[in-house]
Amino acid sequence: MSKIIKVIPQDDYTLRIEFEHGHKILFNMQRLIKTFPYLALNDLECFRKVVIEDKALYWPNTGDREHTILPARLTVDNILFTIRD
Repeated sequence: MSKIIKVIPQDDYTLRIEFEHGHKILFNMQRLIKTFPYLALNDLECFRKVVIEDKALYWPNTGDREHTILPARLTVDNILFTIRD
């Protein structure tokens, strides 16, 4: 499994992701943020708080919103499975 070394959230709910061997992808999360457990990421401010954790992307619980399902985590395997469609 490739390691994520950089992630840049975009205003259109896409992520620019760079992997350890120089591979880069633009990952569109517009469909995912309409599904459980990523509903809280529909808030652009929350979406922008993505961080890298091990071999995954992670959105921490900021504690300032009610009824959220954060923290949310998206692994490299999840990303690869999603872009396969």
